[in-house]
Amino acid sequence: MKIIPNIPNLLFLARDVLWADTYAKGIDYLREHNAIEEERALIKEVLTGWSKRILDKWDWTINATGTENLPENGPVVFIANHQGYADVLVFMHCVPFQTGFIAKAEIKKVPHFAKWIKRVRGIYIDRSDVRASLNTIAEGADYLKQGFSMVIFPEGTRSKEEGHPLGEFHAGSFKLATKAKVPIVPVTINGSYRLFEETGIVQKHQSFDVTFHEPIDVKGMSREELKELPDKVREIIASAL
Repeated sequence: MKIIPNIPNLLFLARDVLWADTYAKGIDYLREHNAIEEERALIKEVLTGWSKRILDKWDWTINATGTENLPENGPVVFIANHQGYADVLVFMHCVPFQTGFIAKAEIKKVPHFAKWIKRVRGIYIDRSDVRASLNTIAEGADYLKQGFSMVIFPEGTRSKEEGHPLGEFHAGSFKLATKAKVPIVPVTINGSYRLFEETGIVQKHQSFDVTFHEPIDVKGMSREELKELPDKVREIIASAL
């Protein structure tokens, strides 16, 4: 049983949001003036600084392998398994360019943090509403076409514990990449549940592993290959658990 409700627990990732807020007007200004490259660069600067503050505060370490598979720039869709709230730090800290997140609608309830999901070109998805989900995918594909990268956790929930099998990968998650025709980078996250989910209390002096797999080019894929894509990516991610 969790000690405190799920949504307030997310606040430990948002403790430095006031620091990040000092960049908010700059990002909003660049977006308003369609300065996309500058916006992407500033978002990355904020995410890197934000993640470093969190990692230093709790003495957490991310052991990353396969970073040679990361392109120098986007856009790509990162598809990853999901073990804990700390998974977002993988993309804020390890990826050398801006990443937005596809987040579940419940995150909108988290003060300040919710605004930053949108500010970094993230979007919310309500899987209970099929029409809204399709609109979300279309919005995300449009961001990708503009050069912004996206992260999606296709299980739709956190695994939360050791040995928990991967959940089903929702096929709709892959439409982000196939609609925008950008590469998919599968990502395996292993052990992040120990930082919080295992006890319901933030644990200091912890580490977890992340593996970035080779990108998958979706351009020119046949209908059959696209149909098999979710299972293929799931197998790749599972191979490093």
